[in-house]
Amino acid sequence: MPRRASSFKSRTSRASLPATDAPEWELIGPGIRLGYRSGRGTRGQGGTWLAASRLPDGKRVQVRLGRADDVAQADGSTVLTHEQAKEATRAWVRSLQAAPDAQPTLTVADALERYLEARTAEGMKAVYDARSRARTHILPKLGATRVSDLTLDKLRRWRDAMVHAPKRVRTGKLAKQVNTRPVDLSDPEALRRRRDTANRTLTLLKAALNWAYQHQLADNDRAWRLLKPFRDTGSARVRFLDAAEQQRLLNTCDGALRDLVATALMTGARFGELSRLMVRDFDRANGTVFIERSKNGRARHVPLTPGGVALFERLSAGRAPKALLLIRENGEGWGPATYQRSFKTALDRAKLESITLHELRHSYASAMVRNGAPLIVVAEALGHSGTRMAEKHYAHLAPSYVADTIRRTAPDLALPAGNVATLSA
Repeated sequence: MPRRASSFKSRTSRASLPATDAPEWELIGPGIRLGYRSGRGTRGQGGTWLAASRLPDGKRVQVRLGRADDVAQADGSTVLTHEQAKEATRAWVRSLQAAPDAQPTLTVADALERYLEARTAEGMKAVYDARSRARTHILPKLGATRVSDLTLDKLRRWRDAMVHAPKRVRTGKLAKQVNTRPVDLSDPEALRRRRDTANRTLTLLKAALNWAYQHQLADNDRAWRLLKPFRDTGSARVRFLDAAEQQRLLNTCDGALRDLVATALMTGARFGELSRLMVRDFDRANGTVFIERSKNGRARHVPLTPGGVALFERLSAGRAPKALLLIRENGEGWGPATYQRSFKTALDRAKLESITLHELRHSYASAMVRNGAPLIVVAEALGHSGTRMAEKHYAHLAPSYVADTIRRTAPDLALPAGNVATLSA
């Protein structure tokens, strides 16, 4: 960690530092550090000044500036004071930036790749979705753009173009052109959804660019810091199936798809969580299923109803502990693109509105709320870190929720009787 300047600003402070070959560092500018190494073999000549920085491609570079004026008097060339060393460091960085082979080369694609690699190493659970979003919405338009060339206007035009672009629809793997269909932006809900998609994509891009800036790979963050997301895009109507509709859907699902849908309805788990479940995650004795990896990194145990226990007992019977609990007819696990077509067919056969598998999670939560479960319990079952999301999506389903909260938290004054007298005319 870089030290404050006072740690080696003067001869006296430097004299108190331990003799070591490991430099002490002072941050003197974005991505620019001045170092002092006392050294164990200085032969009485004093310590050494060092300078370090990073090239735009992320490569760290370091140079020796000269001796510190610990013993000899500074001459501004080979022996430097602290201030002279700082100025020499800045001059060296300027020479690096002026060199033809040191011009900024970091592209948006580079920034995204480095960010996602770092998040993967940190255990980020949504890297697959982030890569897919980047591949679809960011890389085609901005991937080859140098980060140093980004402007507020360029980023705003890119964001707005996402809203007006035609909607991508399912396309075969061997197709040479992506299938699309126009979007009716006169429909308020369609416009809201496109803006919401643009906001989510902008959030990903900003995260990658901020990571690059924080790691000294970009000179400044002004272009994307000033770009704000669209407002009022998060008020989507939460869709869910009631008990009768859930049964109709199950009746139109076949085999492995039925098991997938049933576990989603009985656990409220996300698809990614379901696809990773192993036989050992089902605790028959306690009637729970263990979600080891969730979107926010929190593990949880989900209690099962008697029907859920019976379902998991059937799915796990006679199978190895480390086997995937939910598998397709071919014995392989479920992937993001392996259920969508058959799920849509089941919805059509059940004569239900088009919903996503993720919205079965809402059906699970809404049923709990309607049956009187406190929102904190719903949030815990869903794996949320707090009740904010549960309150946002499900509070309106609890008829007495607002009234009960107000009665519990509002001030209540006990006024004495007869404190007010009627005035005569």
